[in-house]
Amino acid sequence: MKRWFRVFIISIFALAAVSLILIQLTQTRRTFSISDNMFNVSVSNAMDEVISQLNSEVFQTATHPATSFNYQELDSLIVEELLINGIDMHPIVGLYDGSQGSFLYSSDPSHEKKLEVSPYRYSFQPIGVVSSNQFYIILAFRAADLFLMRHPNIYLYMSIFLIFIIAIMFLISIRTLANQRKLDQMKTEFINNMTHEIKTPIATISLASEMLQDETISQDSASRNNFVGIIADENQRMRVLVETILQSAKMAGKNFSLNLRTVDIHPLIEHVAQSFKLTIANRGGSINLHLDADPSMLEADELHISNLIYNLVDNGIKYSSGAPQIDISTTVEDNRFVMRFQDHGIGISKADQKHIFEKFYRVSTGDVHTVKGFGIGLSYVAQVVKLHHGTIAVDSTEGIGSTFTVSLPIA
Repeated sequence: MKRWFRVFIISIFALAAVSLILIQLTQTRRTFSISDNMFNVSVSNAMDEVISQLNSEVFQTATHPATSFNYQELDSLIVEELLINGIDMHPIVGLYDGSQGSFLYSSDPSHEKKLEVSPYRYSFQPIGVVSSNQFYIILAFRAADLFLMRHPNIYLYMSIFLIFIIAIMFLISIRTLANQRKLDQMKTEFINNMTHEIKTPIATISLASEMLQDETISQDSASRNNFVGIIADENQRMRVLVETILQSAKMAGKNFSLNLRTVDIHPLIEHVAQSFKLTIANRGGSINLHLDADPSMLEADELHISNLIYNLVDNGIKYSSGAPQIDISTTVEDNRFVMRFQDHGIGISKADQKHIFEKFYRVSTGDVHTVKGFGIGLSYVAQVVKLHHGTIAVDSTEGIGSTFTVSLPIA
């Protein structure tokens, strides 16, 4: 997915989300204004009907409502009329004597103060009562019942929250698609590079084998030894390539475990260095060892540590434009075994240093893209270091070289 297309899609989504929020805000404000007025009208209509029924039926036979009302029936009547008018609420009901300043009845005495200040107050004069007193039926609605109606912004906040969640999921989806496409491209490049990497030593071995079959060459011990060396080198190269791929795949599995045992690292380094000496000498370079760590014994997997060393040295050779100059040193620092692999090659840019340990990642700027490889070596190295509870860091300057520092706990 191209960058401009992603920006376009995100811009359209942002515009749609902002527009939706504005529409929701306007509609919510409008709905609140309408619903508040409709609520008051509905309550008034319901109470008009209640008072009308009270005036048309004999609810009392005495001269005072305090001794004559069936208050439970009054509550039921109010709830029923409210429901008919579209209000599904059970209010607090009070019958108030205005001249005495006291309640003759309250469905919830603990809320009498709330009833006194309620705006839902309706004048009522019981039939047959000759009195100058002014009676009121007062309703009070509980805060929980009126919360959503009195706080319409909650719908807006909920809408914004949901839009925010959708936006996050949208961006995650876009990023996932972009990463998936990038991963597909890297896998394709990996297959192409791997095929090329394996075909090259196969072709070299095939050619060397054909040359050895020539009687004139096979009788020349120097030439014969040279071709046998080439076959051995290319075979070792293929073995490491295949082993790196297989072991990297195994490490991705949940059930993978190291074969730990006490290993002296220095002989491993010397063995790998020896295997590269001919290759480096043919290019006019050198490999120098400074193995000063004491002790050099670690609890480690010998196979994977050997492959780690091989990959770092191989990288230093491949990424040297001229004669390779490789320096390998070991020290003990803060009770940790530290290996440093320094080359004087083309270096790695700061931007690429952040990604070089990612699987299939290959540096593609400058002259680096011309180097053979398939972007799995450093990823494998990082996996090995992590499984050994160690750390790896790179310090590199373009045009000067790179230093990879591996720190592992001492046994």
